[in-house]
This record gives sequence, C-alpha cells and structure tokens, in this order.
Amino acid sequence: MKLSTIFEEKPKQWGFRGDPYFWDHLKQLAESMEMVSPDDLEAWIKEEYLSLSGKILTDEYMDFAVIKQFAHGGMSSGGVDNQWWMEEGIPLLKSRLSSL
Repeated sequence: MKLSTIFEEKPKQWGFRGDPYFWDHLKQLAESMEMVSPDDLEAWIKEEYLSLSGKILTDEYMDFAVIKQFAHGGMSSGGVDNQWWMEEGIPLLKSRLSSL
C-alpha cells in the first residue's frame, strides 16, 4: 500500500490558499513511497516544507510561508499556514496512517 492513500480524502477546511496545493504536492510525492511510521511521516512533511519554503515548520502562532509555485491568486495565495499543518493537517494524516 502506498503512502498516498492517507491523502485521498481532503480536509473540508484549510488555513491558507496554498495549503491544498501543499497537500497535493505531498500526495504526488507519496505515490512512490511505501508506508512509514507516524513520526517519520511528520519528519518528511517538515522536510518538504523546509525544502519548498526555506522555513522551518513550527507551531508558532501566525507563522506561515509563501510558496510561489502554489500561488494562484487571492489574498493568501501561495500561503501555507504553519498552525493549520501542526494542529490539523499533520495530526489528521498521522491518525489516518495509524488506523491503516
């Protein structure tokens, strides 16, 4: 089973407009990956975020990165919300992974 399975169902709400594009980016990469541990999943997501944004993914309030390749118009275009990923996105994906 490929890691991309946990990305199939998208969340109903996001932090910023770039979040769904980051999700899709991770899903695409995960299509060639086997399952990993929940801790390895979190580390991988943080590494991808750092690679794309040049910033560390933390839970610091109101911290975010603008990733140009995810910018498609609008006020928060290309913005990837650290708080959403740390409080919603990563826990959701880790939970899905643990339940498989």
